Amino acid sequence: MKKEYDLKKLKRRPGKVKSNADAAKVPISIRLDGGVLSTLKTEAERLGIPYQTLIGSLLHRYSNGELVDKKTAADLALLKSA
Repeated sequence: MKKEYDLKKLKRRPGKVKSNADAAKVPISIRLDGGVLSTLKTEAERLGIPYQTLIGSLLHRYSNGELVDKKTAADLALLKSA
């Protein structure tokens, strides 16, 4: 790595900046039980990712129907077998 970089040589890309407003991250405040947050932080550390990224991933997967709780899964299994 260089000790210094000459940023004056940088050039702007032509055209408009591409961004999707719907994909922008929105800061929120949320209150979680201390034990739940501790468990999430431990799991995130085990996976080697930031805990907020883990929480966002879990919420995304749940909102897309990729995660269901055990009781709901058991109820769905009962409905399918009936």
